[in-house]
Amino acid sequence: MKRSILLAFIFVFLFTLEANAASNKIRLGVMKFLGRAEGVSDEQAAAVGDVFARMLTSSKTISVIERDQLDAIASEHKLALSGVVTDDTAVQIGKIAGCQYMLLGAVTNLAKNQSSTNVWMFGTSKNTAIATIDVRVVDVETSEVKLSLSESGSSSQKGTVFNFYGMTNEKLQLEGMEAGAIADAASRLGLKVREALTGEYAQVIEAGSKEITLSIGATSGAQIGKFFRVYVDGAEIFDGNGNSLGHKMNDIAAVKIVDVQHDFSLAEAIDKTTGNISLIHKGDKIYPITPEELHSLVKRKVFPKSRVKQTTRDPELENFLKGTRKK
Repeated sequence: MKRSILLAFIFVFLFTLEANAASNKIRLGVMKFLGRAEGVSDEQAAAVGDVFARMLTSSKTISVIERDQLDAIASEHKLALSGVVTDDTAVQIGKIAGCQYMLLGAVTNLAKNQSSTNVWMFGTSKNTAIATIDVRVVDVETSEVKLSLSESGSSSQKGTVFNFYGMTNEKLQLEGMEAGAIADAASRLGLKVREALTGEYAQVIEAGSKEITLSIGATSGAQIGKFFRVYVDGAEIFDGNGNSLGHKMNDIAAVKIVDVQHDFSLAEAIDKTTGNISLIHKGDKIYPITPEELHSLVKRKVFPKSRVKQTTRDPELENFLKGTRKK
């Protein structure tokens, strides 16, 4: 009898913990994405929105309400969702769904570029797809736009099949390069939204001299062969009115993913020009970069030979604090 009571108590305790954790999560409604780029239909854009919503579900601090649920609520309350959805309509739906924020997005650019290099009698060409996704996050309580972000992604894949967390390019009805560019943009943008809303950022969760473990996996858009820059926050940057614009990136190294699991991935050093992987520490931030961006970082020689310091305060405040410590 006592054992049954104890088990019941443990069950209630665990259920309460889970309920409290769920209640502490930010409830974010993701509306149907729109196609505002030439050659991108609303159906394709909606699929991109689904990819984006699925990626956000990997967050430990965000509870995502996907568009199927929001569509059902809109239909039940006779709120029109055809065409461009206004912020006011999104706020109405969000209030009914119990959301704190509503996210509206659109694919605003999808293009393919071809570059060629000629060396004497020989020439090479490279096809690259570029995609841009815009999102804005509206506060349901105040109806104010809390966040407005735009991110571009690129891909020069030659394959015809692309898989991003179960979403193949057949479903997107796009070529492999184009689907890859969209996935790259969605991954970058998702990381930014997560950090801006909750402070949750992608990071190194285990560090070693030859291999590191990253906090992003298949659910966050990680793919074998993708490059990431590892960095810590540098000096804080302010605009003319004293508003913070964010921090500089103090680069440590660049790494390449070699294995992807559901919620994490493994990465290794690339070569001697991209920094020393042994300088990487647990908790360092990470961000995806393209081969072109990696080439630019290497050319600028940003990767240090010794561990960089993390700075979270602006220089004036740091100097003031140093002065007070001396006294």
